[in-house]
Amino acid sequence: IKLIMLIDFYHLKKAKVGYTIHGIRVIKIALRLIFLGLAGIIHALLPFIFFETVSTGVKKINQEISQF
Repeated sequence: IKLIMLIDFYHLKKAKVGYTIHGIRVIKIALRLIFLGLAGIIHALLPFIFFETVSTGVKKINQEISQF
């Protein structure tokens, strides 16, 4: 298991991004992840629905985050 730093007071400075832009970006990603989580639960119960939604969505988010 990889340890993740929980507190970094210089995170925004290192990322060279302002508080508002960072907040908007993170909220958008979080909402997408919530949607993908719900789609995954639905897919688990009804495998013929959302059969590519979760994997495609997570890959897309990963690609976007790697460009930050």
